[in-house]
Amino acid sequence: MPKSDRSPVFTPLESSSILSLSSIMFFRMFGLFLVLPVFSILAQELDSATPLLIGLAFGGYGLTQAILQIPFGIWSDRIGRKPVIMAGLLLFIIGSLIAAFADNIYLMIVARLLQGAGAISSAVFVLIADLTRPEVRTRANAGIGASIGIAFGGAFFIAPFLGSFAGLSGIFGLISLMATIGLFILWRFVPEPENSSRSSNTPTLDMIKSVLVLPSIRTIDFGAFVCSTGLSAVFFMIPIQLAAQGWISSELWKIYLPMLLSGGLIMVGSAIIAETKNCFREVMFVGVGFLIASVLCLNFFHEFQHKFLLIAGLFLFFMGFNVFEPLFPSLVTRLTNPTTKGAASGVYNFCQFMGHFAGAAIAGIFYSANIHFLLSFLLMINLSFLFLLYKDFQNPAPPQK
Repeated sequence: MPKSDRSPVFTPLESSSILSLSSIMFFRMFGLFLVLPVFSILAQELDSATPLLIGLAFGGYGLTQAILQIPFGIWSDRIGRKPVIMAGLLLFIIGSLIAAFADNIYLMIVARLLQGAGAISSAVFVLIADLTRPEVRTRANAGIGASIGIAFGGAFFIAPFLGSFAGLSGIFGLISLMATIGLFILWRFVPEPENSSRSSNTPTLDMIKSVLVLPSIRTIDFGAFVCSTGLSAVFFMIPIQLAAQGWISSELWKIYLPMLLSGGLIMVGSAIIAETKNCFREVMFVGVGFLIASVLCLNFFHEFQHKFLLIAGLFLFFMGFNVFEPLFPSLVTRLTNPTTKGAASGVYNFCQFMGHFAGAAIAGIFYSANIHFLLSFLLMINLSFLFLLYKDFQNPAPPQK
């Protein structure tokens, strides 16, 4: 490969690919994050709604996402990334439209399950790997991660205002529109990869086993579960606790905006350091340290009820979470061969979305009954991740010059 092809600067094709795929993820994830701060309140207006059924509707998206990540990832290895992403976006749009017209909780559950059936995350991250060189891939993933982070911050700021005058119907109508824009971007602007290896004959279980035998991949997959479990649990707890401290919805941007900015700086900095120095393992140790410190702050908050500890716990968690956001997808594609990248990404995303589901479920069960058990559980899985990181993870070999 010529020297110019090894440049750490993005090529025009890479820049176009990153921008278009980041836009798709932004439009899709912005719509999803709009639901998080308001769904449990607005869903009470649906016919036959009960706390249990509202919880099933809220968590149903993550459940079907988790179940279908591996099939969608393997499917993308076999027929190509773009057709799989297109099919997933269509399912997501149909589910969103059903949710917009749902007038009872049972139809909302069906809609949320159908939304989750559009499990495109693994295919998107593997398509980024197909369209970028290894030496810029972590920064490419950071670009997608940044778009998700911006979507997260913007949605949390807008959702309370939008929900107050548009309700769930208006929110899901907007989600449908944004996903449709993402579908157009995919069709019009995302290029086809020149060299995309596919596997059509390898049995599915063999493809899964081929990635799970790698200790570093198992560590990353468990880390994805830990981070996502923490994300769901923390953002189940924090809004309730902020409200108890006197914060109203219209003022939460004062917390979320600085949190977003600090998380973004950590994301970009950790990606650049890990990539240029090939010290992924060392950077991830720092990330786990943030997560553990976050749990300790939240535990001390429940002992002393000082709001500084609550906000510090939120910031530390988000900073730790953002250390891993660009590193995990990049490492999954680096540590597997071209014909199993989709399967590996599917397993990774399965663990990630099972974490989302588990975090919300465990938080819902234990938040009122035994908050210390919930925090102890989060501390235990973070320490387990730290142990696996020390024991089983090795930095990947740097790209050949």
